Amino acid sequence: MKKNYLLLLIFLISCSQGAPEEFQSGEEVYEARCSACHGPNFEGRVGPSIDSNSPSASMPDSYWVQTITKGKGSMPAVRLSDKEVSLVIEYIKNNY
Repeated sequence: MKKNYLLLLIFLISCSQGAPEEFQSGEEVYEARCSACHGPNFEGRVGPSIDSNSPSASMPDSYWVQTITKGKGSMPAVRLSDKEVSLVIEYIKNNY
């Protein structure tokens, strides 16, 4: 009986987790998922700078998609929707 209550409790907790956060702009994505390592102004902190002077600045979008979704070096993969990946790439390229 206790086992059934425990399973029910686990089920209810997992159902109450809510939907994953959906970002509406590239800036929101960057601030939430990137700026801690790459800095609020792309200057770099733990991660490298991603400003117009960085080697990645001239890379195609496919490079950015791969780096964001799969990770690279010490950067872990970031779990984002395809839309969010596109938004953050556009934001970075238009603002660095």
